[in-house]
Amino acid sequence: MLKHLLVACGCAMLCIVTSAADKWERGASLLLEGIPSAWNKSRVADRIEVNGMPILIYAVDSPQTLKEAAVMLSRTWAHEKWRVSNRVDGENVIILGVKDGWSKQAILSSSGDKQTQGYLSLSDLPAIINSDQKNPMPVLGKHLRKPTGTHVLNEVRTVDDNRVSILTTMTNNYSIEQNIAFYEEDRAAHAWKLAYKRTTDANGATIFRYVSADYQEATYTVNKIGEQTFVIVNWLTR
Repeated sequence: MLKHLLVACGCAMLCIVTSAADKWERGASLLLEGIPSAWNKSRVADRIEVNGMPILIYAVDSPQTLKEAAVMLSRTWAHEKWRVSNRVDGENVIILGVKDGWSKQAILSSSGDKQTQGYLSLSDLPAIINSDQKNPMPVLGKHLRKPTGTHVLNEVRTVDDNRVSILTTMTNNYSIEQNIAFYEEDRAAHAWKLAYKRTTDANGATIFRYVSADYQEATYTVNKIGEQTFVIVNWLTR
């Protein structure tokens, strides 16, 4: 579900200005207002960036059914003068609230008998707009070699306890086999060792991981949907 949140919530990007600590503190207060004390709440990572823009995300667990949790959250946000909208996306209920240039979002799903889990995210829309106007778009996937004609769709950078993880989603028109051969040759050229390789039964995706001598890791997932091949790379540096 977290991947769903990070990919779907391009609007959930919180730009940090000079007083970063104050911004995070205010953001957490806005994001968690109205959340009952019975809900478990925990911040996800020290820092997360989606396509170059920092975001604030909290994981939540509720001792309520999905319907009860969604109704309670929608009513609470509306009571706090947020303009609220709801929609259902598969097994998830998505709630969006907008107020005073801020936007926050909840993605909730059932986690068992009368239990709900999910993620909350917050964005400062004016800060994002101003940043987009003043700064060029970030270059995504610059740490990766890519076959000619490959397009980067999305990139998520997570920093936590001095660990940096970069999750990059790309697409091209090459076959699964051609993509696998390209990245295997690329990592072998840098003396990285193959840790494992397997093909999933569910959708035929091939997953393989390379490890460097200094304990960096790169895990590749290659899958074909229709005419497009998708490559997801999780690059981990300790």
